[in-house]
Amino acid sequence: MKYDLLVIGGGPGGYPAAIRASQLGMSVALVEQRRLGGECTNYGCIPTKSLIWPVSMLHSISRLGFVKMSYEVDFGGLMSWAEEVKSKISESLESLLRKYGVEIYEGRAKLGEVVEVEGGPSLRGEKVLLAMGTEPAGLPGLEVDGALVHDNRSILSLRRKPSRVLIVGAGYIGVEYAALFAKLGSEVHLVEALEKPLATMDEDFSRLVTRRLSKLGVKLYFSTSVREVERRERYLKVGLTSGVSVEVDIALVAVGRRPNSAGAERLGVRTDTRGYVEVDGTMRTSNPNVFAAGDLAGPPLLAHKAFAQALVAAENAAGRKSYYEPKVVPSVVYFDPELVSVGLTEAEARRAGYEVSVAKLPIGGVARAVIEDSVDGFVKLVYESGSKALLGIHMAGPHVSELAGEASLAIEMGATLEDLALTIHPHPTISEALQEAAELALGKPKHYYKK
Repeated sequence: MKYDLLVIGGGPGGYPAAIRASQLGMSVALVEQRRLGGECTNYGCIPTKSLIWPVSMLHSISRLGFVKMSYEVDFGGLMSWAEEVKSKISESLESLLRKYGVEIYEGRAKLGEVVEVEGGPSLRGEKVLLAMGTEPAGLPGLEVDGALVHDNRSILSLRRKPSRVLIVGAGYIGVEYAALFAKLGSEVHLVEALEKPLATMDEDFSRLVTRRLSKLGVKLYFSTSVREVERRERYLKVGLTSGVSVEVDIALVAVGRRPNSAGAERLGVRTDTRGYVEVDGTMRTSNPNVFAAGDLAGPPLLAHKAFAQALVAAENAAGRKSYYEPKVVPSVVYFDPELVSVGLTEAEARRAGYEVSVAKLPIGGVARAVIEDSVDGFVKLVYESGSKALLGIHMAGPHVSELAGEASLAIEMGATLEDLALTIHPHPTISEALQEAAELALGKPKHYYKK
């Protein structure tokens, strides 16, 4: 079976490429060993946000003093709801691919000049796109068993709420699940080897997350690692390097990812020291007929980055000239409040040699934040002192995930503070915080007192 393009992996780095290649007249086959949609649809973005949305909504409403209500979440029903959502999206992807004439093969692919599909046919592609993604990284002593110890995949199989939870890793997965379980009433212990949560993001995010998790009752252990683990019949006894010992019903290991690049060398494809496939701006690998996209092509490991790379790879496979060269890739943490990081942090901008200025607007000065009783947050603009060109936009507040696109567009288009300040934003919305932060930087805020 020979195709113009053979796509290995049906996640965000794969299925958009299959669709785009089909639009350009190529014959396309796609191989997926699990379910279409990849990590994002089946284990990451979609199910976790499906869990976070209803719980956060209930938690927010219950905080209002005039609302006389108590609530109890059917945990099994909540987890089943997330399963239904991701199934709908995965099934819709299959339908879309078939409408575009993409041949879908289910099974594990063994890479080589001819790709062998486990339990299926042998396939050959004139061009090949590798989009196998990543796997959850493990932790010695806390090997995942799907019962007492989980990763971000197996935890979705839970149907009974754990009373006590240990989360190892305070990246975005760890802090999102810590807040979720705390709101559900579980006792949560969050362990992080580094000195703060979200260590690679803006420092103000780390301080806010620490404050908010503490307020939710999460027990935080920074600069701490797991020292020893005793597995009992129905619980874990975990000793930490800080000297503390905790007993928990389950543990969630969220300490990073590792690339699924095994076998890539059989296609003449080079990988870096961490195992990620090396690509150029056209998403070509060291083999000019083989492309790679998404997580497999290296950080940031984000679905929207994979979408962009997939389209570039497909267009180049079809003989067009297309390049992946974004100025920024937005990052979002679905915390409470939501966190958005676009472009350079203040520290990164200074290291890059810019003469940097910063404006930071508390979100409490925005009417919509007051309406929603969510005033613990800010908008921070990092900009070049002379030209006033925006270098980074970092936001913490309700619904700021919906502003990540505007923030990205502003930096991509080379916008200045004046451009942002002169753009009329609707009232009352959280988006006004962007305009008001720019006005603050220019010394003319409307709703904030500047000494």
